[in-house]
Formats: sequence, structure tokens, C-alpha cells
Amino acid sequence: LVEKTYTNELTGEVLKSETEPEFMKNRPLAVMVNNALPARPQAGLNEADLIYEIIAEGGITRFLAFYYSNMPQVVGPIRSTREYFLQVVKETGDSMLMHIGYSPQAREKIDTWRIKSLGLNGGTFYRNNFGNSEIAIEHTAFADGNLLLKQGLNIWKGKDKIDSWKYKDTKVSESLKSAKYIEINFWYKGDYSGIFKYNSQNNSYTRYSGFDEKDEPVLLIDRVTKRNIEVSNVVVMFADEFPIPNDDKNRLDYKLIGSGKALIFNDGIYQDAIWKKDSLKGRAKFYLVNGQEVEFNR
Repeated sequence: LVEKTYTNELTGEVLKSETEPEFMKNRPLAVMVNNALPARPQAGLNEADLIYEIIAEGGITRFLAFYYSNMPQVVGPIRSTREYFLQVVKETGDSMLMHIGYSPQAREKIDTWRIKSLGLNGGTFYRNNFGNSEIAIEHTAFADGNLLLKQGLNIWKGKDKIDSWKYKDTKVSESLKSAKYIEINFWYKGDYSGIFKYNSQNNSYTRYSGFDEKDEPVLLIDRVTKRNIEVSNVVVMFADEFPIPNDDKNRLDYKLIGSGKALIFNDGIYQDAIWKKDSLKGRAKFYLVNGQEVEFNR
């Protein structure tokens, strides 16, 4: 057998194999992961190929983690989904989604958009408070990624095409604007700020969440593996935010179809960009001001 080259559509990672890697035959698994203060530290985020972070409500963000090349042994805490997270699910190969609960708007779209919902189709989860009896039950739901994948593939056969971003093998010019420290404050600086510090040794960004009493960023470490979270690229998408009229929980909506401003961070620098997404299943793509599509680190 001759060794061939395959590319992970979500990360750009190039793999050499005699046959197609097994994971590339399946659709990705997406999991809604809690980011409330009592939910930290989370489990399984450092196994994800791709993570979105968007405000749920009240300025509290929530993660949507995509698992493709690796499945976490433990992932969570798992929480409910919102309509705009479902748009991201549709554009990433119509991924299978594990969630526990949903907003009224998301519940309707699960049906009309034909979301492959493990949350509504028996996705297995368990409760674990990790010895903290005072933690609220909504922060205690975890799952085995391999089991969720198996359950999903028993229901949904085949795979949708994943429209891949562009990737590169070399660093961008160091003459561009330096970005060794990134602080994303969403509504305000505080517990839900996302902070990234550049690690030149690995050419990656280390993730921190919120600040301690000395106003220093708090390192986000995986609950199970005790590893920190390193990412190759950080993207900030600016999107119009709307309150949902007459919603009992002050839920929000975000306009994720169309275009808007973006910031691209990798290699210790940043570049101004715009994002464009033309349809529900269309992938959000990123373009530099000269019109060239952004190339991400693999």
C-alpha cells in the first residue's frame, strides 16, 4: 500500500496514511460546554479541534467545542444550546450536537433545520460534582466523547462535506502588528473575559479565563488532564447583537449570516479582516483587507 496525504478539514493538519483516517469518515461531534464560574475548570476543551465562544445571556459566555480527530474521555459540564450556536453547527459539516436543554428558539430550529441533536436523541451523560456537594446540579453533567460519537453514528449515517478554511505552513511577517497578549472582554472586563498569551516556544496562545484578586489572568487548566489549553489561532468575529422581544430569560440573538469585522491572531501578530457567511450551511470565511482569504496555522 502506498502512503497518501490527508488533511483534517477542521484544523488543516496534514496526515500521512495508507488509507483514509477513520475519523475523516465521520461527521464531527459538537458539544455545548458550560463556562459559568462554578463550571470551571472544564473537561475536554484541550482535545477539541475547534472552539467557538459566544455569549449565552447576561454577559456569560458558553463554548461550542468540535471534536473530530480526537474524542475526549470526559467532556463538560454540558449545558443548553441557543439558535445561533446551531448556525455554527450547520456550517461545520452538519455536526452532531450534544446539549442538555435549549432555548425556545433553538428548540424550534432543531426541528426546522434538522439538527442532529444528541440532546434529543438519547445522548448519554452522567452527573459528577467532583467532591463539591455545594455545586448546583446544572454544572455537573459530563459525557464520554467516544460513547456520544458511537451513539450519533448509530443514528446518522454518512457525512456532509466540510468546507475547509485555508491553511499555511510558514509564519506570517513579523513586521505586522504585534499581538503577544489578547484580552477579549465581550460585554465587560471580568470573570468572562477571554485572555490569550503568546507562547513563542510553541508558536501558540495559552488560554486564561477571568482575573484573580490581583487582577492577574487565571490560567484555564483541564479538570481531568491538568493540561492548559494552547491554540494555534484566535479569531474575533464582531456580530450584531439583538435582544429577543418578550423573552422570559432576556435571551439574545446574533446576526451570523452576512458580513462583519474580524481580527485574526496567530504567530504573535494580528491582522484586520472581515468575515462573510452567505447562508445557513455556508461556512464563515475570513478575508484580509486586500481581499485575500486568511490562511490559518495548521
